[in-house]
Amino acid sequence: MSSTTISQESVNAKITAPTNQKDLSRVTHAYDWLQDASIEFLNPTPPALSPSSLPLVAQSEDDTNAFDVFPTAAGLPWHTGFLGARQNRHWKAGLKSSTAALEAFARSADMSQLVRAADGKSLADVAARHLRVAEEDRFTKFPTYLWPEADEERTKLLAVAMVLAVVFDDLWEAHEEAKLDTIRDDFVRRLKGRAAGEESSKTELQALIDSVVDGFKDQDRIAGDGGQEVIARVVDFSKHVPPQSEFKSLDDYFTYRYVDVAAPFLIAGTKFSISSDVRIEDPKLATIVRLAGDHISLVNDLASFEKEFREFEAGELRNLVNAVSIVRKLFGLQSWSSAKAFTYAMQCELETRIKKEVERLETIGALDAEQWRFLKALLTMLAGNVFYSTIASRYGGEGAKLPP
Repeated sequence: MSSTTISQESVNAKITAPTNQKDLSRVTHAYDWLQDASIEFLNPTPPALSPSSLPLVAQSEDDTNAFDVFPTAAGLPWHTGFLGARQNRHWKAGLKSSTAALEAFARSADMSQLVRAADGKSLADVAARHLRVAEEDRFTKFPTYLWPEADEERTKLLAVAMVLAVVFDDLWEAHEEAKLDTIRDDFVRRLKGRAAGEESSKTELQALIDSVVDGFKDQDRIAGDGGQEVIARVVDFSKHVPPQSEFKSLDDYFTYRYVDVAAPFLIAGTKFSISSDVRIEDPKLATIVRLAGDHISLVNDLASFEKEFREFEAGELRNLVNAVSIVRKLFGLQSWSSAKAFTYAMQCELETRIKKEVERLETIGALDAEQWRFLKALLTMLAGNVFYSTIASRYGGEGAKLPP
């Protein structure tokens, strides 16, 4: 969709109900990552997935912390069968917390010592680069749509956890192995529970990490037990490594990408956001959780492909780990646009499988009320991933900015 047909004013006027306008984070960008792909053959469109697809036990809507946003009504590109997304009302508090976290990284002497092999930039430089982006345009806006039902305190904690995950995602790019091991070990130790007797010598960043860990534990004492899982998944993510060999199949790729895209962290964050004590590892949830992880991967890969391809060509990325690239190679396609279309077809098929799995779970009565509540939040998170990717300058850049 051409940005000349819509404007910031028209989009924001139509995207939510008038009663929610005061809490709306204004949309300034609209990115159509399939504008050069031939997707007309994908007919019918992906199956519509909405709260009405779920049993009555999961349909009740509480707008205390979030509200609905309607991308198609606003004229935004919307490449999914989900009918809409939701936005958190506490997004300003989340952004403020994430900014403080980025500033702590940028000022950290330890982070200044960790230099990425690809471009020679330290992790402190990476954090400083993020700070140069307008606050509402940073990746830290992501939690606003991923975890809309979180209350203010949980929103702030999840926002900082997102910073930890994203900045430390660059750890494996550092080429000073001795420094890397020392700093990463301290980071992991603090996330797991800091040692006593070190209060006087803590750095600003160490104090921040300790505070966030305490915050997650405090919330677990109030309701649910997802805080400890968020912390554990951040630890896991900080240890993941780049692919060690070429992918021989899409299954190989998805197995790797499930971890690389931080799906376990995002899913744990979903549980924490709704103060749930559901067991994510329950076999009854295994299929839907895995499908959700693959959906995150495909949407992220489609939305980020052009950005990542430019960075790879410029030598800023060591590896181009993206489904579009894998699909083109495995199928021997002649163009990137064809690879995008094939990848989107996979997303459509995946959404059909998600819908069928939801229907199967309802038919056999497999889930209890709390599990259905989690499943609803999981689908909301998937829709939020599409929405953020559509409106974020992170992927579309200035070319996707809407006229006033």
